[in-house]
Amino acid sequence: MAEPIQTSNKADITKTGQLRVACGGPSHGRHPKVFLSMVDDANGQPSHVVCPYCSHTFIYNAKLQPAHAAH
Repeated sequence: MAEPIQTSNKADITKTGQLRVACGGPSHGRHPKVFLSMVDDANGQPSHVVCPYCSHTFIYNAKLQPAHAAH
């Protein structure tokens, strides 16, 4: 099960309709570009992912999916 998201800086949160995201870090820092897959919540639905390098949090929202990606 996924742990509740606890981010101290709300600016470090991005809402997305993508199940896989890329993070290259903040503009003032450097880390390798990484591709991250959403973590499922307790109900098995995509929920969020946190970058292990910079702690940027991506929150999944199915309503933000591109029109061509909808099932």
